[in-house]
Amino acid sequence: MSKINWKLWITVLLLAFSAWVLWPSINWMMMSSDQKEQAEKEKDPILGKVLKLGLDLKGGTHLLLEVDSSQLNDNVKIKDAVDRATEIIRNRIDQFGVAEPMIAKQGDKWIVIQLPGIKDPKAAKALIGKTALLEFRIVDKSEQAGEALDLLLDKKITPAQYREDPLAYPDITAAMPEGASVFESKGDDSSYYVLSKTLLTGVALTNAKVEFGGQFGQPIVSLEFNKDGGRIFADITERNREKNLAIVLDGIVQSAPVIRVKIPDGKAVIEGSFSAEDARLLATVLRAGALPAPVKVIEERTVGPSLGDDSIKSGFMSALIGVVVVFVFMIVYYRFSGIIADIALALNLIMLMAAMAYFQFTLTLPGVAGIALTLAMAVDANVLILERIREELASGKTARVAVDAGYQKVFWTIFDANLTTLIAAVFLFQFGTGPIKGFAVTLSIGLIISMFTAITVTKLIYEFLFKENLLLGIKI
Repeated sequence: MSKINWKLWITVLLLAFSAWVLWPSINWMMMSSDQKEQAEKEKDPILGKVLKLGLDLKGGTHLLLEVDSSQLNDNVKIKDAVDRATEIIRNRIDQFGVAEPMIAKQGDKWIVIQLPGIKDPKAAKALIGKTALLEFRIVDKSEQAGEALDLLLDKKITPAQYREDPLAYPDITAAMPEGASVFESKGDDSSYYVLSKTLLTGVALTNAKVEFGGQFGQPIVSLEFNKDGGRIFADITERNREKNLAIVLDGIVQSAPVIRVKIPDGKAVIEGSFSAEDARLLATVLRAGALPAPVKVIEERTVGPSLGDDSIKSGFMSALIGVVVVFVFMIVYYRFSGIIADIALALNLIMLMAAMAYFQFTLTLPGVAGIALTLAMAVDANVLILERIREELASGKTARVAVDAGYQKVFWTIFDANLTTLIAAVFLFQFGTGPIKGFAVTLSIGLIISMFTAITVTKLIYEFLFKENLLLGIKI
């Protein structure tokens, strides 16, 4: 296979992949506001494929919470309390239905929450501050439970909808085992469990921590109940051997380990294919029967959807004007070669947006600035190439030789310039906060793509034109 063929195939495949990735985002942009709201309410799969917009572009609520360390128990460390509070809040926000929330620890005792698109910040704050409910229930795998699940899935009713008003679904309620209800699994909306009535609550749990044990020293989660809880837990494990015990926090099944033996001393171990991080999160959830200390909102900012729309329109218009001016300048100054450079710039932008959508990075206003800088770097690379080709032509070389020499002699200059900028972008991402990271992400991806479009795509076009004798002479 010739060099031009494999370059062409790579370029065509990348373009086809970019179009496929961006198609859901294009569909989303064409939807009406009502259709978008309905899709978010129903958790439409398209939400996981569209280009994510940050708070500054989509509008929403920004909250900064502080854990009140003065009300912590003496045996609870502030770091552990913040970890627990963060995980509890994350579970609650997931239930609230926010498509792209950002929940992160900041400093010693603060938690940052960003809720893009949220229209009711009061409800969000009420949800964050409520008392969590941790329950232990037995998973019902009977034929009757299976029939209830089938009806639920056929009617496309979520467990939360059913639990809110069981009387509205008499056929499902009739099929449901007595005293049971249905719950969904964390991180998997399609995995539903029929569970018995509550057998034990988190009030009886005194501790949960990660240990390393088992046959191969894998992470496990150890539990410890108080005296009354230990007695109830012993009875549960004796009567339900080889059944799954579901751990439910705020109506979501966090885990459902199998009961192997009776546990008489109130101390149990949960084993599974855990990573250390998975085990840590489960232990945090188990300790999270309620917030470890009150949290208070010390900063609240609301970005209206109209402001987000204005930002998008203003940013889009300014970017469009800038790109058009650059495109026109390249054509006027470099003529036909400028058109080739413009094609590379357009492909650069398409592939960059596709990469953002595919890896589910969030596009923010600083990210838009990163895209602008990326295009500037791409223009700079093309200018270096074209100026070098111009020098080679001025020295009397033929067009084919001048183009080859131009690319060969400026490659390392372009590579060094992009590499040094990429190193700076990596450090910005590693040590920067949210907005800085948004800038670094688009800049890093854009630099890698611009190297490909400036060096490979433009050279491919020249090679094709020379091969087909469509470019016998070149003027720059």
